[in-house]
Amino acid sequence: MTLPAELIIARHGEAHCNREQIVGGLQGCRGLTDRGRRQIERLAQRLGQEHHERPIHAIYTTPLRRAQESAAIIGAYLSLDAETVADLTEQDYGTADGRPWTDVVAEYGDIPALDADRPLAAGGETWRDYLHRSSVAIGEIATRHVGERVLVVGHGETIDAAFHHFLAVPIARRATAAVAAYHASVTTWVQQPLSWTRPSVGWRWTLTSHNDTRHLSANAEMTES
Repeated sequence: MTLPAELIIARHGEAHCNREQIVGGLQGCRGLTDRGRRQIERLAQRLGQEHHERPIHAIYTTPLRRAQESAAIIGAYLSLDAETVADLTEQDYGTADGRPWTDVVAEYGDIPALDADRPLAAGGETWRDYLHRSSVAIGEIATRHVGERVLVVGHGETIDAAFHHFLAVPIARRATAAVAAYHASVTTWVQQPLSWTRPSVGWRWTLTSHNDTRHLSANAEMTES
């Protein structure tokens, strides 16, 4: 019987666009702050310690600078190079990229979470389209690493996409419920037997931890913006 797989999703550390409340796409993202780097260093140390007993076989990351820098720090501890997957990148906000969130939302004229089929700005991507492409990417990574332990370094939206993919969370649920995702937090999905009394039947994905920040010190100031 195939061994179970484990998918770890780590959110990047605090970035300048988070601190400045700027839409952080390819243009707006200027990478991690000093605090963000410290957060990721602590996460990397934790994963490095775990790696000795339970090896991580591969690291994947999004194209955005804050995720790339986070993945590079972690990869140095694990002696692994991260592979960039374009479809893991967060929602494309079009012409809103690089602008203050307050201005963009004011121009939008409504609450973005209430409409999954309307882009935030011209040339942008809908939430529905984002969830589709990113959840497909997550599914492909999981399929590629049967029986292995894999790390994805991404965004809060990456964690949303995993919930959508593994639990079939309805797209409209974004307007009534959300999941927290602090900087440098860890969310873990593990394959477990569909039936403990009949393990040969197959596996299902189980959420074993979410928004885990125990590796961060009190002065690391856990934030989710």
